[in-house]
Amino acid sequence: MIENQHAVSSAGAAEAAIRRLSELPTEAVRVNLAADLEDGFRVSSVGGHLTVVASGAGAAVAGYAAYARRTGVAHVSRIGTRPVDRALPDVADVSADATIGHRVAYNLTVGGYTTPYWNWAQWEHEIDLLAASGVTAAHLTLGQELVYLKTFLRCGYNEQELLRWLGPPSHQPWLWLNNIQNHGRGTSMTLVEDRADLARRVIERMRDLGIVAILPGFSGTVPPNFSAHWADAHTVPQGRWFKGMAGPLRPDWLDSTTGPYAAVAELFYAEQRVAFGLTGMWAVDLMHEGGNTGGADLGEAARGIQRAMTAADPDSTWVMQAWAKNPSRELLEAVDSDRVVIVDITGEDHREDGFGGPEWMLGILPNYGGKTVLYGDLEDVASLPSRWCGDDRPPGLAGITDMAEGVENNPVLWDLFHDLSWANRPLDLDKWLPEWTAARYGGADPKADEAWQILLRTAYGPWRHGAQDGLPAETMQALAGLPVDAAAVEGAPEVAAMIELLGSAMAEGPLPYASTDSVIAAVPSLDANQASLNGPRAAAYPDGALIPALQALLDAADRLDTPGLSYDLVDLARQVADDVARTALRKIAVAGRARDLEAYDSAVQRFLELIDVQDAVLRTNEHFLLGKWLADAQAWGRAAGEGDYLVEEAKRILTSWGYEDSIVLAEYANHSWAGLVVDYYRSRWALWLDEVRATLVGGTTKAVDWYLHADRWIRADTTYADRPTGNARSAAAAVLKLAIHIVES
Repeated sequence: MIENQHAVSSAGAAEAAIRRLSELPTEAVRVNLAADLEDGFRVSSVGGHLTVVASGAGAAVAGYAAYARRTGVAHVSRIGTRPVDRALPDVADVSADATIGHRVAYNLTVGGYTTPYWNWAQWEHEIDLLAASGVTAAHLTLGQELVYLKTFLRCGYNEQELLRWLGPPSHQPWLWLNNIQNHGRGTSMTLVEDRADLARRVIERMRDLGIVAILPGFSGTVPPNFSAHWADAHTVPQGRWFKGMAGPLRPDWLDSTTGPYAAVAELFYAEQRVAFGLTGMWAVDLMHEGGNTGGADLGEAARGIQRAMTAADPDSTWVMQAWAKNPSRELLEAVDSDRVVIVDITGEDHREDGFGGPEWMLGILPNYGGKTVLYGDLEDVASLPSRWCGDDRPPGLAGITDMAEGVENNPVLWDLFHDLSWANRPLDLDKWLPEWTAARYGGADPKADEAWQILLRTAYGPWRHGAQDGLPAETMQALAGLPVDAAAVEGAPEVAAMIELLGSAMAEGPLPYASTDSVIAAVPSLDANQASLNGPRAAAYPDGALIPALQALLDAADRLDTPGLSYDLVDLARQVADDVARTALRKIAVAGRARDLEAYDSAVQRFLELIDVQDAVLRTNEHFLLGKWLADAQAWGRAAGEGDYLVEEAKRILTSWGYEDSIVLAEYANHSWAGLVVDYYRSRWALWLDEVRATLVGGTTKAVDWYLHADRWIRADTTYADRPTGNARSAAAAVLKLAIHIVES
């Protein structure tokens, strides 16, 4: 009887999600859960009524998404979902069965780069999307500050010092990862409670749709001076974030081989049970991106963590990330591998024997910092089912995971990757991509197909390419925290040496693949090649290679009009501007080094105009608005001045990332968003290019402190539009016209 009630409840949850995505009336959607289906769906429609038979609620929603795509009546996507806008056809069957069991969503950093200020409406749509994507589990950091607060209040800390320690929502994921502490002015009790209330709703809805929330477990992270609150505690200072070489100071680690750790862990999991319940999956990364055990045996430290976890939640699974030489074989050999699952973040850290025992998930890491850049090896992703459907399936491979650090980007990659859940052979992109675009754009169009064939060969080509470039001297100085004078750029060799050492310390083999990013967002330099440290600092294709794709998609936009097409058009125009900015900057450099003032001024004018037209096209779409990001942050503030503080931290993570101790992370999370582009990035370039001009005419220059420049912008109370304005097609056409002029002149 209870099982039947649960089935009815799950079917109802699935029907509600399908109605939200499809906008079909209640009577048009029927979901039946079938015990004889292990993990899959069967979908049909007759007489305008949709029937979904599935193994569970999540599979039912995924079935609707597959049906929508296959028939073209609608589209469900990371960005660009289109409800049913035409009659349902009489379709006998759209069906699939999962070929890989675990499908996990989210890097833990998504809670900082994408979702820190989301409300329930945004989360509700996101959970529907997770179900439609076949996701079975998702990392969730939302609301965890309540657990840490309650735990350490019981250890003798006062509320205010803990609120300060926890940091603001935008930066809390890195406390759960043991990387930072005491960021900014912290948080407030009201904010903690409000976010915990939202987290309960999120976890409940995930559970309704068959998605397990993976919550942070207790790794041993403790507030400062823990030994003063727990007399016999053995805590170990962890140094600076990145292997002790750079970044903020990490929290101390409570030795997990000791009794005090076991006692605090018991408190921690008890507070988890009270706040959110026990979900059965706990994320803990011991010594993530650095740190040390202070002489404690690593294997015994891992056993201590697992003992505490299973004591609190007997059937639980420890979720670890394979990243930066973790987890070591020493650690894995010390624990019960049947209770461990490993997320191979890049898909490149496993060996021939997998991880020597535990189950693991094959991942991709297509994005750092939530950056807005077209990137992702679609051919490689489409080929992945051969890894688990053939005879040479690696030992322990049990799932897949998209570990992008931010998820509001590259919808084609998200959709393709999650279609792998149901694939029993490599996907044929020659068939998959036209079907995807036809559903996304509301109809097939040869010009849309032409645009995507170009993108497939260029922006969505191989994860790695041969081109590579170095750090400009101006960037090195900025990363060292030194002011930069256009008349005397000296560089900072010690920064370059540190970065090289850091890269080798964090990677056993080649550095993880990464995209290049925007020179518009870069620290200004005539040699600027990308904004953040991650990536090859060189483009994978010629600067003007996407111009024909933009021409073709603009042509298609004359006939088609959907949310997905509008987004893709803006995103492509944004990328064209980013790419052509490289050409424009080279023209400035050539003129400047030739001391040709007329050519220099003309090239500068075109470069700044390109930034302006990029901002103009970004203003036309809600997904590219700085003002929307900031309005979401402001809305969480309830105490006097709290909203303004949250806005500052929301701006900070996109620019300087943190304070002076985080300067190595500057521009790590750069975004091409309207407002950010024209007000922040453009102001830096205008200032610097004026300084360079002064060197050409023998004028006086003034050293620029880029951290202080960012800090002033962060603290300014400028208001940015949080609703789109303008026409996407005409704005994209303006980008196209100027890009052609720059490339051809």
